[in-house]
Amino acid sequence: MGKPFKIVITGPESSGKTTIALALAKEHNVHTVPEFARTYLQFLGRPYRPEDLATIFRGQMAWEDFYTTSAPELIICDTDWTVLQVWENNLNRSNPFPFPRRPWDLALLCAPDMPWQEDPLREHPQDRDRLFQEYLELLRSTGLPFVALLGSHDKRMTTAMAAIQSL
Repeated sequence: MGKPFKIVITGPESSGKTTIALALAKEHNVHTVPEFARTYLQFLGRPYRPEDLATIFRGQMAWEDFYTTSAPELIICDTDWTVLQVWENNLNRSNPFPFPRRPWDLALLCAPDMPWQEDPLREHPQDRDRLFQEYLELLRSTGLPFVALLGSHDKRMTTAMAAIQSL
């Protein structure tokens, strides 16, 4: 059995990543690899520190590896290393850590063109457009396929499904 086709969902906070990941998983009758950071931070019991990003990265990759072993054809990741890299880059450190890049078959970049949804784990409501540009540059630097998702949920799903079909 080969590796499953891997789709990652990425983008700024409150841009619809989880909504799209769950909808695509339902459409294809597969599970999503959940966002490890959300679980980690909810149970951390203190404000996160920059060094927590390495732990979050390892946890996310472990979850991805676990789900990959049980997914014969398709895996949908509700985040990946790109989210952690952008997070790391924005901690205002002089020398941000470059997270190891894991390849994907398709990345779906969610645009922040929807209203901000308040959440105690979210931090940057005013920076979403700037962060979107940072994600765009990071994705371009990988040379791997990606598609930006814009507009309504239905329009995003149509774009995502067409991108998946084209590959």
